Parts: sequence; structure tokens; C-alpha cells
Amino acid sequence: MGSAEIRLRTRFPRFMDALTPRPRRADVLSVELDRIASDPATRALFLAALDTAIAAHIAEAAESAAFTEAATGTLHAVVRPPTGERAR
Repeated sequence: MGSAEIRLRTRFPRFMDALTPRPRRADVLSVELDRIASDPATRALFLAALDTAIAAHIAEAAESAAFTEAATGTLHAVVRPPTGERAR
């Protein structure tokens, strides 16, 4: 680093930070995917974590569906009571 660059980094840190080249996000993801695909141990850990996340998502969706069904039943009972009359 030259003295001019040091002075610019000291005086304008945000500006110089914006000018600093960074790897593109796609490149970072590509490297990570290559690492997962090439290393069996990493792949096994990744797939186990993925399975856990999918199972949690399915359980959350089932819980949400059950809550919605219960709320629908409650609303239906309020709008049309068992006596057959309509709520006023």
C-alpha cells in the first residue's frame, strides 16, 4: 500500500471500502457448493442438516394447518351455531 492509499483509507474509510473489490456472491456460493459436493463428510453433515430443516418445516406447516382448521371450526360455530340459527 502506498502512502496516498493509506491517507485515503484514513480520511475516507467508507469510500475506500466501497472501492475495495469483493468476490461476487455467486462465486462464494459456487465454491461452497463445490466443497459440499467434493467432500463426503461435509456432504453428509449438510444433508443431515437439510433433512432436519425439512422435517421442522413440515411439522410447522402441519401445526399451522391444524390451527387454521381449529379456527375455521370456531368461526363456523359462531356464524352458524348448532341450533341452526344465524348469528346476528
